[in-house]
Amino acid sequence: MSKERTLLACDVDSTIWDTGARVREAVLEITGETLDLESVTTWTRVLDAYGEEATTEIFDRVLSPEAIRDREPYPGAAEVLRHLQKEQNINIHFVTRNYDPGTIKPRLEPWLKGHFGPDVGLTVTTGDKLPVLREIHAFGLVDDLPDALERVADAGLWAAAKIQPWNREFVAKRPDVYGFSDWREVPNLLPPLPN
Repeated sequence: MSKERTLLACDVDSTIWDTGARVREAVLEITGETLDLESVTTWTRVLDAYGEEATTEIFDRVLSPEAIRDREPYPGAAEVLRHLQKEQNINIHFVTRNYDPGTIKPRLEPWLKGHFGPDVGLTVTTGDKLPVLREIHAFGLVDDLPDALERVADAGLWAAAKIQPWNREFVAKRPDVYGFSDWREVPNLLPPLPN
C-alpha cells in the first residue's frame, strides 16, 4: 500500500472540540436564552432566531482566535489521535476552514501541538477541503459537516463524522461515512492500513 494511506486529516470545530457548547454559552450570555442545538443547527438558523446584531456578537465570541487557548478537546480525542500516531504510524493533519487563516493559524497550531503532539500538521483554508486532502495525500477525513463528508466520500476517500444534530440524518443515509459518538470508537472504524 502506498504512503498516501498513512495520513489522516481532521477538522477542528465540532470535530475535536465542542463548538456547540460555546455557541450555547454565547447565546445565553448575549440573549439570556437557552439555545436548543437540536433545532438551531446552523449559523443561518442562529441568525433567523436572534437577528444580525446578536448573531454577529455570538459568532465573534465563539470563533475568536483568543478563545482557542480555553478550548478543551472532546473526551478521548487527544488520546486516540496520539495513539494513532504512535502505535499505528498514522500522521495527523488538521484541516479547518476559517475566513482569516493568517490570524487563526498562529493561535491554533500551538494548541493542536500541545494537545495532539508536536508532529501534527495544520492547514487553514478559506475554501473546499478536498483539494487540500489531495495535496497532503490524506487517506480520509474526520469532520462534522455533511457537505465536506459527502465530497470526501464521493471522491473515494475514507470519511468519518463526529455525530452532531446537523449531520445525524446524513450519516445514517451514507454507509460510506462512518459515524461515531465517542472518539474512542475511531480506531475500529479505520480502513485497513499498512503497519
